[in-house]
Amino acid sequence: MWNQGHRDLVLPRVPGHEIAGYDDRSGQLYTVWPGQSCGKCRYCTGGRENLCEEMHIIGFHSDGGFARYVSVPEDSLVPVNEKIEPRFLTFAEPAACVLNALSRFSQKQKERIIIYGGGVLGMTAALICREQGWFVTVIEQSQEKISRLRSFCDLNSIDLCKDTVTADYDMAINCCDSHIAFSLCITKLRKGGRFAFFSGLKKNEGIETNLLNLIHYKELELYGAYGPRREHMVQAVPFCIRQQRNLALLIEKTLLPQDVESVLPHILSGNGLKYIIDFMGMAKPLQPAFSHRNAKPTNLNKNDSQLSPLLSTIVEKIEPLEQSFRDLAQKKVDLKTKPLGALGRIEKLAVQLSTIKNSLYPKVECKRLFVFAGDHGVVEEGVSAFPSKVTVQMVENFLDGGAAINAFCRQYNIELSIIDMGVNGEFDAHPLLIDKKIGRGTNNFAAQKAMPLAEAVRAIENGARVFLEKNEQVRCDLVGMGEMGIGNSSSATAIICGATGLSALQVAGRGTGVDDKGLERKTEVIAKALALHQPEKDNGFDLLSKVGGYELGGICGAVLAAASEGCCVVLDGIISTAAGLLSYLICPDVKDYLIAGHKSVEIGQQAALDIMGLEPVIDLDMRLGEGTGAAITMNLADLACRMMREMASFEDAGVDSKTI
Repeated sequence: MWNQGHRDLVLPRVPGHEIAGYDDRSGQLYTVWPGQSCGKCRYCTGGRENLCEEMHIIGFHSDGGFARYVSVPEDSLVPVNEKIEPRFLTFAEPAACVLNALSRFSQKQKERIIIYGGGVLGMTAALICREQGWFVTVIEQSQEKISRLRSFCDLNSIDLCKDTVTADYDMAINCCDSHIAFSLCITKLRKGGRFAFFSGLKKNEGIETNLLNLIHYKELELYGAYGPRREHMVQAVPFCIRQQRNLALLIEKTLLPQDVESVLPHILSGNGLKYIIDFMGMAKPLQPAFSHRNAKPTNLNKNDSQLSPLLSTIVEKIEPLEQSFRDLAQKKVDLKTKPLGALGRIEKLAVQLSTIKNSLYPKVECKRLFVFAGDHGVVEEGVSAFPSKVTVQMVENFLDGGAAINAFCRQYNIELSIIDMGVNGEFDAHPLLIDKKIGRGTNNFAAQKAMPLAEAVRAIENGARVFLEKNEQVRCDLVGMGEMGIGNSSSATAIICGATGLSALQVAGRGTGVDDKGLERKTEVIAKALALHQPEKDNGFDLLSKVGGYELGGICGAVLAAASEGCCVVLDGIISTAAGLLSYLICPDVKDYLIAGHKSVEIGQQAALDIMGLEPVIDLDMRLGEGTGAAITMNLADLACRMMREMASFEDAGVDSKTI
């Protein structure tokens, strides 16, 4: 009404129909039934005063609650004697509307209800239904609202999503004005289901008669619900008292009167929750219900003590991504000319790249892939199907351009570099080669620590320098992490076991292809090493020092440096993922910048991904390493950015979204 007016609204008018206030004579607290009924017509005398022939509504036909004082009929007052903050009583009117809708139907415990619209009304309806023992699903299209309401819904066991393939619900309520939501309510109901036609629809929209015929074929019960009766306001008060803790989470902000106009544009955007005007200026501050970004920790963890000056500087620069911008990017994806979610993980990549680059038109100008190489002393325990000398041979193959990763990078126009972190051999200078060698292979971690702590720190630093030095020449938008090192799957497995608490038997895989006896030996060696060293599960430096490898340290450092420079990182298989896990343990904020490239056939990878909350993009039954899975995924990420820039929205293309 503030934005567009209303044909029946006579100005000037003071709005406001969700009211709580005190009688300044007696001090009695009241909420207000906003109707002013005649008390004489057949609806009033029949107990349905909300349908009164002469109905007047506070805030519309007469001045309402956006004022320090308001005059209302005495029979509209609902006294409240229990202890409750007045602002929570402003939920009584919307709750009473829901109670009116539900009163039309028989109610049974453990039935399933679907609610379309995740605003304050939808969430209020969901709370009321949860109190009655129903299983509740709320459908909401706004990614911003979904993100902000996630903790609220988790707390109350409410399923909140953009869409669901589940059908055969017992009841449906439309808590938004979308005619599409109205139609979906009908399709989601089982035979004999109940539909509360709760929210009025936007005018002049069409609904298919074929769809309406489902009411006939399914024998659906459909009732309209318009406002509340006074008895529903009385019933709503105990609900507000019981639910004060949850209702606080639905309050956007408590305002003074002079602040009202400044928030109206946010309300019009459809993303706001409940704003409350406090005319007495007595409301206590509420804890913010939702945060638009993750708070940067004021102190880090036990990894702090091992941070060198270089690594401290890098870690301090890593910022969590803005949730509000992520929601904007998701909204843009959702409005493109396709069914919701139809591009699957391509959409997730588009949103992540947009958020990292802080642009709704992200572009990948420079793609790089680093292959970090190093040897492992644990190979002497017989944990690999290949001897250590293969590491040297494969690095030479990389430099000659004959490996799989060379072909992949040429195909996808990815700049490739090979980093010698600790290969047991020497190489001639080469344009692709970067020398950051710490030593000629690690110690045998089955008998002693893989490397001193100082070397672990140097390995991470050297990996960070690899990224930073390249980035100084040409800024990178997308970087992949590959590796080469005979025996490094044993090291990666030991790191994952140490970080997760899982046994070697649960995590160890065949690596380069060991047979059953070889796998048994590998499992025994890792279990022995973990028992010997007892690495600290949440300390990345300790894990790297005791059971890691130089190339894993290099990847860890490069991940940290890339995140500090706002560059998206694509991990590869189990080794790259284990190194990414080390970086996560050192600084959890790197998670926002990580993409899990491909699902490895090595079973331990998933355990590491679970800690970081990552999901692989592709699954091609690969176990090669080298960064091959990362390279494929980088191409998909580039494609996702192009989709974000070039694919039209429904509005741009003139396509009717309801036909999709």
